[in-house]
Amino acid sequence: MTHRHYGNRSSSYYAHPSHGDPRINVIIRIDAIEESARVVVRGVVTPANIRALYVVCRRVAAKLPDYELVVDLAHARVTADAIEELHEHARRSVLSSGIDASVTPCRLRIVDPPAILRIKEHA
Repeated sequence: MTHRHYGNRSSSYYAHPSHGDPRINVIIRIDAIEESARVVVRGVVTPANIRALYVVCRRVAAKLPDYELVVDLAHARVTADAIEELHEHARRSVLSSGIDASVTPCRLRIVDPPAILRIKEHA
């Protein structure tokens, strides 16, 4: 991902979770004026595929360490467990690696999905 010190820039990525898990599509919008990076998520976010979202977010936070990171779930469906986990990371201002116990400090804000799109985890 490249960064310019003027204007806005968007990049699109597909996050590939493990086989059988739903896919998520991620678009990154960088606003240099506001010093924020918005990660717009589409698809279904579950505890099984949230690691793919963490990987994308950590890359953005590493490239833009002083920027606010906004995870926009307004167009996604999210399980109750996944949204709770994301809110906990935002409250603590950290990003998980999703693999081990390591965390990356960042200014993190979550835009919740519409209540009617929240889904329960399949057993």
